[in-house]
Amino acid sequence: MTGFGASEMENENWRIRTELKSLNNKFLEMNIRLPKSFKDKEIELRQLLTFRVGRGSVSVSVVGEKKDNSNGDALNINLALAKSYKEKLEHMARELQIDTPDLWSAVMTLPDVIKYEESEGLEEDWQLVRESVEVAFQQFDQFRLQEGKTIGLYLKECIQKIRLSLETVEKEELARRENIKGRLMQSLSDNKEDVKVDINRFEQEIIYYLEKYDIAEEKSRLGHHLDFFLECLEKEANGKKLSFISQEMGREINTLGSKAYFFPIQQAVVFMKEELEKIKEQLLNVL
Repeated sequence: MTGFGASEMENENWRIRTELKSLNNKFLEMNIRLPKSFKDKEIELRQLLTFRVGRGSVSVSVVGEKKDNSNGDALNINLALAKSYKEKLEHMARELQIDTPDLWSAVMTLPDVIKYEESEGLEEDWQLVRESVEVAFQQFDQFRLQEGKTIGLYLKECIQKIRLSLETVEKEELARRENIKGRLMQSLSDNKEDVKVDINRFEQEIIYYLEKYDIAEEKSRLGHHLDFFLECLEKEANGKKLSFISQEMGREINTLGSKAYFFPIQQAVVFMKEELEKIKEQLLNVL
């Protein structure tokens, strides 16, 4: 589910800025970035957020600015390594007859010449980070709640459109049955000179075909699924549960389409499938 939250907090040692962002994902994927001083706390923070976030591609960024470097943080320069680099580069330059007017810049960018080492954060500083994450999460969650209300209204609109298409199926059902019966009668009329027909047997066959292609159960089940979807949306909007219901809706709609053999109903089925796809896409946003 998409969401965003941010916070800024500070104490006498640190200035902390936290951002939480998430995008749609069927599962939970969490990427956490912490200052080096708090890297050992990543598992704790991940456990803190996992059950509260639910699912989505979540990015957690905690940026820390140290106010005072007197607590053991140091900028270390490895003079011995720098000297060795310099000698090697000068030797290579002489062998290749290359001018080296700015050897200083080259040496300073080589690995391990300059290192910045951060001391481990104090427990009181970690509590500041946790508090910053909590405030950011509250904003993040509020963002998701607001978006959830918007998605809920959209899902209800889609369900209503499916219900209207189902009403169209109901209206066209009598015409469909007459169409099937008419085609059978026309086929009989076209071949009556070549085929001897038992009228009683023919009527039984008509009944058989009408029962075989009867869609009353599918219409009834689809109507119940629509009601159940709205009920769950109001009471317990669980994304996975709603996804299961939408799958059942899809089965009934597909069966309606395969049994219909009547253009107005098949057209209504296409409209229902279109709305159902919109529902499935938005359900990725529901926890």
